Amino acid sequence: MPTITELCNQLADAYEAKGVAVRENLRPGLTTTEILDIVVPLNIVLPSDVIELYQWANGHIQDDDPDLNRNLCFRDNNFASLQEAVVEYKSIQETYGLYSTLEQDRVDLQNCLPISAFQGSWDVVVCGKHLFSASMEHPVIRVFQGVDIYFHSIRSMLETCIEWVSSPNWQHLCGLPDEEEMEIWKRHNPDIFSD
Repeated sequence: MPTITELCNQLADAYEAKGVAVRENLRPGLTTTEILDIVVPLNIVLPSDVIELYQWANGHIQDDDPDLNRNLCFRDNNFASLQEAVVEYKSIQETYGLYSTLEQDRVDLQNCLPISAFQGSWDVVVCGKHLFSASMEHPVIRVFQGVDIYFHSIRSMLETCIEWVSSPNWQHLCGLPDEEEMEIWKRHNPDIFSD
């Protein structure tokens, strides 16, 4: 089974094979100590997959690239630096955290770390309690006009994104035709979407 680092490299390779030079816009990875120091104010226990993700790279160097030509995305949200994740965490708490409950949204947003964002939409890793399937220890959810599960884990998110970007039908900034995108999504993340 490939490591998170290997999957991140495969995703970057898939982008670069399509002419999207994502590596030149990635910050160097952080040490475990640096990662843990940055998230101390959030009082979250990070899963090992999140730590490995940020050891690989610390998000984008330039997030305001007007053409998004070099941004590594997880579907349609930009990979955020850990420093940006702390800021985005506070935004989520101010906009959703006040109204969200474990019973209502199936997740405790105070124990979630955003790893990607775009214009008020966040992909967050659940680091604490949730009411999704017990087989999903740390699912990735989308917070945008509600709270929805998107991937079983960081691993399945990366595997899904690799297959999306590797498809001959994938186009930068447009993605895939809906039917193909959903088929790949469901295959890597069964039982998330109801038919």
